Amino acid sequence: TGVAAGVLDHPANGVVWLARKFAEHGVSLGRGEIVLAGSFTRPVTVRPGDEFRADYGPLGVVACTFF
Repeated sequence: TGVAAGVLDHPANGVVWLARKFAEHGVSLGRGEIVLAGSFTRPVTVRPGDEFRADYGPLGVVACTFF
């Protein structure tokens, strides 16, 4: 289980950190660029038959079964 607020107290703060780090090197994020902020949970080992579920409340559930 992971909570987005656990990443620097808010998920957007990771992008702010990245933009500031880029600025130190004279680089900036461009309009329309997409930033993949990573994961809120540690990597886990999976085996055939394992199922992972993400429950987004009113938006629904996403499930992935490994074969």
